[in-house]
Amino acid sequence: MKYRESLNIVNKDLQLPAILAINSSINAEESLSRVFEVLQDFLDADGAFVNIFDVQKHSIVFVAHCRRNGLSSPLGSVEPPRSLRPLKITDKVLNCSDISEDRFTQKVLSECLPDVKSYLMLSMDKEDRHLGVVCFYSRRYDQFNEAQRNLLKSLHDSFSLMASNALNSVLLANNQDLIHENDGLKDCVRESRMALINRFTARTPSLKEITAKVEKVSSTEVPMLVLGETGCGKEVVVNLIQQLSKRESGPFVKLNCGAIPETLIDDEFFGHEKGAFTDAKIQKKGVFERACGGTLFLDEIGELSLAAQVRLLRVLQQKVVTRIGGVQSIPVDFRLVAATHRDLKEMVQEGRFRNDLLYRLNLFPLRIPPLRERAEDLFPLTEFFLNRLRSKYGISQPLVLSKKSVEQMLNYKWPGNVRELENTLERSVLTSSDYQNIRVIFEGEAGGLGPAMSVVSNELIKLETFEAMQKHYFEAVLKAAKGKISGTDGAAALSGMHPNTLRSKLDKLGVTFKAVKPEL
Repeated sequence: MKYRESLNIVNKDLQLPAILAINSSINAEESLSRVFEVLQDFLDADGAFVNIFDVQKHSIVFVAHCRRNGLSSPLGSVEPPRSLRPLKITDKVLNCSDISEDRFTQKVLSECLPDVKSYLMLSMDKEDRHLGVVCFYSRRYDQFNEAQRNLLKSLHDSFSLMASNALNSVLLANNQDLIHENDGLKDCVRESRMALINRFTARTPSLKEITAKVEKVSSTEVPMLVLGETGCGKEVVVNLIQQLSKRESGPFVKLNCGAIPETLIDDEFFGHEKGAFTDAKIQKKGVFERACGGTLFLDEIGELSLAAQVRLLRVLQQKVVTRIGGVQSIPVDFRLVAATHRDLKEMVQEGRFRNDLLYRLNLFPLRIPPLRERAEDLFPLTEFFLNRLRSKYGISQPLVLSKKSVEQMLNYKWPGNVRELENTLERSVLTSSDYQNIRVIFEGEAGGLGPAMSVVSNELIKLETFEAMQKHYFEAVLKAAKGKISGTDGAAALSGMHPNTLRSKLDKLGVTFKAVKPEL
């Protein structure tokens, strides 16, 4: 009998038992162990493994492994070496007599199977898609021959079915991991949302109803209109809306409509092309385009002219813009949030605001009450601002208001709302001589000189504007410290601030060292 004919007979004798062994279980580990036992005498291999390529995780996953002694050990997964390429397998099977010739496989096996010297590798493919490989390996060089290669090739379809099942199991496990990960992310998002809401309600307990409405509607795409007096906290509510929305990760573009001259509103809205007019040196995107994929906040929308209102309404209806000097229609996708201190319904009756635009905006209005109607919020907000002032000015000790000041604050009407409260507290802290008994100084009142008062008792600060008052105060402190900033008798210690914080404050206020000795 010819040698090649004898090879075919051997292949046929082992082919059917091997196929039965491969198909005996849907578990890749069991299948490989059984077929290894059938082929062991013929192949004389030290072990075998099956790996598949997980595209989702970009990793080589060893789904089965067995050894000559009958024991198997998991090999896990490895990331394919990026700088190396696997040897090309022609005719499905590669007989590698020296693994050093295949640096890719040598690198993949370097940690889990470092003793491999030669191998017989079957590349498994299904419908032009590479599934993975079956590899019989040896700790000796040049172990495998042509007859063994032909037998392994004849088992391609059966091994491919096994690998396909294993791959499906890996993908299913990945999906389960993704489900768990997604559930975890959802929990994190919920916790983050609740943390934002809890922080907001802790500072403004009287706005619980409004917060509940924000939580309910912020995840939708409906336009929102925030109404309320100047300084009552409209922008804080708008920020909460944006942080709780589905567009939180997108751009958040703000435009104060009252600060834009009518001649420039088109340029702010739509942008311009390069060369559209004399000063158009570069292309510029308008706010509608910049807010695409996110949120557009139009503050003081009641200040828009009727002509600008028409252009805004057209964009809300058509969802496209054209830059000044351009011809291309650019689609825009943004969520609109607007705010105003004006009575828009009254403006509609007076003919100063378009009724159709109000219908667009007034789908879900939020009216923020003034601070004088929110006594419950006064001291949570006070505590929040005092803590922020401690951090801002590097004050180590707690800030405490005097009992008389607490009574005055409760009886005060706060015409400037939360913004006035914040400015009042900062003015009071900066001019206080005792941080444990701070006297609140309302706008227009004269205050003390702060911690340096005993040294500069003859120095009087004339309270003009808040900024001027601060400037006079720090000039007096510098004179008391003879120009010295650091040290126990320096201006920083006298004012209860960190030296670097004080230097930054002096620079911002434009306070110089004239008439005092500068620190060397």
